[in-house]
Amino acid sequence: MNRFRLANIRKVLLLILLTGLSVAASAGPKRASKKVDECVKVNRSVLEVADSILRVSLQMTVVEDVPRRQSIILVPELVDTVSLRKVAFPMVLINSRNQQIYYDRYLHEIYPEAIVREKIRGTNLNLDYSHSVPYEPWMKKAVVMLRQQDCVCSRPKNASEMVVAQFPKEKEEAPVIRLLPVYLPPPADQSIKVRQEKGSAYLTFEVNKWDIKPDYMNNPAELQKIHNSVNLVRDDAAVTITKMTLEGYASPEGSYEHNMELSINRTEALKRYLEMTGMTRGIRLEAQGMGENWDGFMKFLEENPDFPQQIRILAISKMRGLSPDEKEQQMRKTAPEGFAYVLENAFPALRCTNYTVEYTVRSFTLEESEEVFRTRPINLSLNEIYRLADKYSQDEEKYYSIIRKAYMLYPNDSYINLTMAYLAIRKGDVEDAEEYLSKVNDCPEKTLNEGLVAYLKGDVETAVKLAEEARNKGLVEAVDQLEEFNKLAGN
Repeated sequence: MNRFRLANIRKVLLLILLTGLSVAASAGPKRASKKVDECVKVNRSVLEVADSILRVSLQMTVVEDVPRRQSIILVPELVDTVSLRKVAFPMVLINSRNQQIYYDRYLHEIYPEAIVREKIRGTNLNLDYSHSVPYEPWMKKAVVMLRQQDCVCSRPKNASEMVVAQFPKEKEEAPVIRLLPVYLPPPADQSIKVRQEKGSAYLTFEVNKWDIKPDYMNNPAELQKIHNSVNLVRDDAAVTITKMTLEGYASPEGSYEHNMELSINRTEALKRYLEMTGMTRGIRLEAQGMGENWDGFMKFLEENPDFPQQIRILAISKMRGLSPDEKEQQMRKTAPEGFAYVLENAFPALRCTNYTVEYTVRSFTLEESEEVFRTRPINLSLNEIYRLADKYSQDEEKYYSIIRKAYMLYPNDSYINLTMAYLAIRKGDVEDAEEYLSKVNDCPEKTLNEGLVAYLKGDVETAVKLAEEARNKGLVEAVDQLEEFNKLAGN
């Protein structure tokens, strides 16, 4: 065979190889061409840029069977759908068994970059595909198209395509809106300000006696406590003492009847002593013996769980249908170790006299309120504290410290809780705002603030609804808040 004839044979063979896929695709029984999204399912796609490199990653499943001597030809392309600029990526060839043999023998050198897989009939083929190219600015708005074609020629016929990857859409920045919480200053207090100074004295008496011995054991210090409390109020020129009450208690050991008698006689004895010494001169005294101090005993038991037989002692103390004497007998009998403990450690503190000095306070000017707030803030009305806080409205830290103090003095007042909710919303403290609002009486201001709490929790629909409700109740500030909410809808 001469060289000329051999060269011609090689040219023919190369031509056959170059068109092999196309010839193979047309051989055998003709089938209806399916669209790419019917043949391939894209499970996951990523299109991203890092270090000036664009990378596409696809996880696909080929679900369509490939007829004998045919291939499914997939061509991924990066396409700018506006300018139509594009970059073709390596193609994917999904071969039948016969076509795979043909490819392995003749075509693998012609398409070295192609991703080639054989698909077994009746099974799905999972395929991971990735490719990278240098990033160019025009690619910012591009998408990855997956095209299925009938041949590998430059102008394919009957091609179908779908978008399989694109850059994540840039999140539109939510419009910045103002939250406009509201509060109500408390009205001026027209009533007389009534205050109380309270304390407890633990006087020691001889067994079964009630006469006051001022030098006996710790009595000097306990009597001085009463004296100091009275003088604290009496020395304040802005107040007028109206009365002083004494409530005397005995501990629960011994008979209830005897302990009641002791508490009455000892309380009356203390009253006479205070009057005789002039300690309470000019003050109306009221004294009452309260009997056994079971409330104090229960508090001790609940706050001290780590002593012998505490559970048993507590259970007996709560028993209904038992008299105080029967409870004591049960404790002595069924919990002797525990009873011995409380007899030594609890009962002495239950023998006490609670005293209350009740007085009225005059009103204060703004200048006076500053000093009173520093020395005796309880003597200010809530309105007076608000007026003082307003003086520092431009000093956020000072303002907050004054309002916080007002909350500590009046923790259950509706006005101060509304104000604390107002401050919490401004700081974005949702839990605190909800707690404060739970103690606020129904009013339009509460409704609007509840709407702002809903907004902070991500519930815009409820926020708008409550703002509208507050507006319908006549709250002018709710109109401004609704205008802010309208910005969320682009209005």
